[in-house]
Amino acid sequence: MKKIKDMKNNSIMKYFKKKQTDSNSGARMASQTADNAPERNHTSKKKEKGLGTNGHDSPKSAEGQRHTFNFRYRYKKHAVSCDTSKTVLDALNTNKIFSKIRKDNKDKEIVIRRSKGAVPRAAVKTDFPCCLIKRDELLDITFIKNNGNVATKTTGGLSFSRASENIVTFNIKTKGGDKVKLLMKNNALRLKVDDVCVYAFKDDKLKAALRRDGRFNDVIFKKHCVLSEFGSETIHQMSSTVEHLDGKHFEIIVIGDKKPPDSQDDVLSDVSAEMNEASAADLKENVDPNKHQETQKRERVKSTNTSAKYCKINYSEEIREILCSQFNDILELMQREKLKKNSLFQNFFRAEYDKSVQSFSEVYKIKQLMRLSDSVCQIRVEGSARGTGFLLFGRFVLTNAHVVRDFLESPDKLSPTKYLEAAFDFERLDSKVKLVPVNRRLAAYCFITDANNSRLDFALLELDDADEIKGRPRLLSRYVHGPPRNRGGICIMGHPDGGIKKVDPCLIVEDLQEAGYKHMSENVNFIQMITKRSLEDKWAVYGNQINYNSCFFHGSSGSPVFDEDCYLIGVHTGGYVYPGERGKTRSFVEYAYSMPPILDMIRAQAKIKGLHDVVNILEAHSNKSNV
Repeated sequence: MKKIKDMKNNSIMKYFKKKQTDSNSGARMASQTADNAPERNHTSKKKEKGLGTNGHDSPKSAEGQRHTFNFRYRYKKHAVSCDTSKTVLDALNTNKIFSKIRKDNKDKEIVIRRSKGAVPRAAVKTDFPCCLIKRDELLDITFIKNNGNVATKTTGGLSFSRASENIVTFNIKTKGGDKVKLLMKNNALRLKVDDVCVYAFKDDKLKAALRRDGRFNDVIFKKHCVLSEFGSETIHQMSSTVEHLDGKHFEIIVIGDKKPPDSQDDVLSDVSAEMNEASAADLKENVDPNKHQETQKRERVKSTNTSAKYCKINYSEEIREILCSQFNDILELMQREKLKKNSLFQNFFRAEYDKSVQSFSEVYKIKQLMRLSDSVCQIRVEGSARGTGFLLFGRFVLTNAHVVRDFLESPDKLSPTKYLEAAFDFERLDSKVKLVPVNRRLAAYCFITDANNSRLDFALLELDDADEIKGRPRLLSRYVHGPPRNRGGICIMGHPDGGIKKVDPCLIVEDLQEAGYKHMSENVNFIQMITKRSLEDKWAVYGNQINYNSCFFHGSSGSPVFDEDCYLIGVHTGGYVYPGERGKTRSFVEYAYSMPPILDMIRAQAKIKGLHDVVNILEAHSNKSNV
């Protein structure tokens, strides 16, 4: 009865999604255990004859051999010593720095890309054998959003006791043919990498190898799919073995909606692959064949007995009544929100809905933001709005370089023919605005991309009259040194469209290309400048760039960006815009540049110019932040 109450109080979709997952998982495990017994017996007999599981003489063991490879995360390289009989994940886990990185991204999926091999930059699984990694090879480590179809707890602890001669690797494009659009279970992986590297043993069937890999969508096993080899256009059937695929590059294509009938060997091979995500029975030597045979017999009998029984679901009548009573409300909601597709309906109830409500909803945060907003000003040239700025420290206002770029006499001075002002308290059209003149001398100015791939677009303006800005908070006091935020909520304050001061709480975009595809699907009638090709290309994202969805467009450049704890993290700078309906500017992603490289450059320029007061303030704050 408690479950019935939970259904009444909670989401129906959430309740039945869990029930279906539990039910399917139990049925699938029972079926796999029963059908897997013949394959296990066959494997055990091979081992009793002194053969490898592929039917060949067991070669020299790889256990005990060691070499070193490197991994790179966010431009920093680290060396890892590995036992070649272990997996890449096992080797990486021996590194304390990687363990910390993985802990910080525990809910995400790991992406490991090779620098060598037949297809460089192809992504391997975490259970990829270390014996296939070249000595001193560099592996790039990144993390992507997990969509729930791929387990975040990756497989480890496997042992590759056989030498690498019995293992083959081949590469497959993450973008399928015309009839296979979503080839990968995690669409974020398709957007992140072009190819994945699959390993298998020479006698493995192709279908079993792809199932065991676990990254491919189930659609390729339900339709008649084949591998088309690049260069020769040779077609390889799923029922063939992989021994001739080593080092080759393929694309998965569909040649029929119905898959060909499987042979008995194919069925056993498929079930074995599903039961063992990394073919653990083939890889571990310490398995007792007799014990496995007895276990499989018991599980097969158990599965047969349970499959013949049918029992009534508890409280099924009550569940049916609840569903019927809530059906009309759900249908009305779907029609009102124009949710015609399952994907749209799911997106409507995603976690982002909760996040957008929770971000900056606490009263004390709102009060704190309102106090900080007194430091935000509008940058005006000859009385006309040009952008936004904010008091960083003392009498200095920070804005974007492109806001004042057209009014420079030199990189150090503003033009004498143009009059710049900082307008504070422009919060209503009838507000009493405080206009403070801007000194012609620029304390700092930069409009470049530095050697660390950080984009610098800032100008530090000096105000002439410091008395007009007394009592206003300086936002440097709300800055704490740290790397750019890559998730969570943010808040922007500025003067979009040259209007009154506004605040926009929004969410950080973790995957730029995924956000682009989502925006295209929701605004297909408006997009004129952005093409599918431009989204598929690997866009250059600067190392200090923070992406998010905001309604702040022209005139808001130079606005301060705060995180969920009201700390200053960046300067709002631009967005990926295009002309929309009736000439209205539209954008699918906006971005800011984070504070650390900006402050470092300001301090460096201030030392060169002899601005000791600026240097002292920045160094004092830096020492305080590091305490």
